[in-house]
Amino acid sequence: MFDRKTARYVSLVADFWVSLGCGTHYVYSAYGPQLATQLGFTATESSVIATLGSLGVYFSGPPAGVVIDRKPPHIPIIIGGCLILFGYMMMRFAFVSNLRSVAFVGIFMIIASAGNTFAYHACVKCAAMNFPHKRGIATAIPVSGYGLSALFFSQIGNAAFPGDTAKFMLMIPLLASGLVFVGLPFVRNIPLDKEPDVEDTVVDESQESESLETDALLRHTRTNESASTGEMKTKESKYSAVSEFEREASVSGESSSENQSMVDEIVLPIKEEIDIHGWALFRDFRFWVHFTIFALLAGCGLMYILSLGYVLRALYTYADPYISPNDLQKNQAIQVSLVSTFSFIARIVAGYSADRLSRNGHQRMWVIFAAACVFTIAQIGGLTITSNNFMWFISVFNGIGYGFLFGSYASIFSEMFGLKRFSENYGFLTVATVVGSDVYAFAFGAIYDGNSYFIDPSTVDMMPEYNSTAPFDSTYDYFNGTIRRFGSQVGQVCDLGRDCYRNAFIITLPGAIVAAILALCVIYYEIQKKARDAGALDNAAEDSAVEDVTLSGDEDATTVNIE
Repeated sequence: MFDRKTARYVSLVADFWVSLGCGTHYVYSAYGPQLATQLGFTATESSVIATLGSLGVYFSGPPAGVVIDRKPPHIPIIIGGCLILFGYMMMRFAFVSNLRSVAFVGIFMIIASAGNTFAYHACVKCAAMNFPHKRGIATAIPVSGYGLSALFFSQIGNAAFPGDTAKFMLMIPLLASGLVFVGLPFVRNIPLDKEPDVEDTVVDESQESESLETDALLRHTRTNESASTGEMKTKESKYSAVSEFEREASVSGESSSENQSMVDEIVLPIKEEIDIHGWALFRDFRFWVHFTIFALLAGCGLMYILSLGYVLRALYTYADPYISPNDLQKNQAIQVSLVSTFSFIARIVAGYSADRLSRNGHQRMWVIFAAACVFTIAQIGGLTITSNNFMWFISVFNGIGYGFLFGSYASIFSEMFGLKRFSENYGFLTVATVVGSDVYAFAFGAIYDGNSYFIDPSTVDMMPEYNSTAPFDSTYDYFNGTIRRFGSQVGQVCDLGRDCYRNAFIITLPGAIVAAILALCVIYYEIQKKARDAGALDNAAEDSAVEDVTLSGDEDATTVNIE
């Protein structure tokens, strides 16, 4: 129906569309406090459910990667859509049935989150395969859709069902699975064109191209004057994506500094395709350094994203103890939207910036260093901001940092360990998120609970606007001055404002700083490695030239003797 080039772009749009329905894990902060209130969970128990969701998202990465790397993309997308629908429907069942079981809700949170991973990772892999030489911006498209999901769902839910958590929780599975299945037919791996495509930097691998490369290599070994040209062609023959313009410039010996930087950008070899996976991946110390960076930064971001509702409650109810439940939920939606919006923008910027850095001979890891710096600012904001009027600052900077992190790491990892097993490898990397979020989220819940107290609803007659004879409706939440009745249980209250959770940011701030230092170490290591590789290449070229001259001299001597 479409030519190959158009089909790739249609598939990329579908990748974004499907991924938009796969980021529902981040929407938890928009309804998590209401779910906890309805079922009588503490902040720690709510954090457990959020963390179980993270387990579902990230521990399902490796098995999902195995399926994605071996099957066409529609298989994991179908699996993902079904799991999303089933998992969230069962969570809603627990909410409306007042089924007070952390285990029940947590299990189906895992199932729904695993569904997110199957469909989402399939889209990221498909984008990387269809645009292997623009992988930074290509993978950023579905990644940004995933990040935009929280904004999309929270705003629709807030507009269509204000204050109605039950309907909001019904909308999530129906709309999310609907987006996945609507985009399903268009997500396809499109073979690359055989003809040169300057826009997509697709190489013409015809016999003529190979002959040109071989000719250039021969000229390099025979003459000192063409040494620079031969070096260019040696590099060119190793890589799978060089434009026609660059190839012609190399053959003619006209290699400008701009052409050199564009050639250096290409990282996928034709005949020496990078493929590090399995135990080889775990034995590579670079993997563990990146794993640590990812754990620290993703943990910082997820702690705030999944606990945002409690941060908001602490600040807003401290300023106004009698704020209505509807106003609280609207403000929750606003903060979730801020995180999602800036995460979406940052993912696109990160993908584009990573490509530009690579094109100019710099490392993509600079984007990760920027993410660590942004997260550091966000943690300082969490430590110092005491007014609900400035909560947007924490949300915006966490969104930017999270977007930078996820918007660039897919291209970094595929470049470093190869595309062939990309989904499997990336799945192992994202397990780091669970490690970081587990530590930070549990710490947040414990700190918040430690600063809270419980009030029996029978004492509500002490509150000026409520008394013990007032009816309690199950659709309303009461915080501080507005206490929520949990049947025979009690209501959890924290009226310390920022001090309810401040110590949690004291824990995450050093993590962000350490991640920034590790990112700089990675950058320094790669610079040194590139210098060593360049030196080895120069030495090999010199040895080849000397050997050729020696052989030529021997041939001349032999000819003289014969004569």
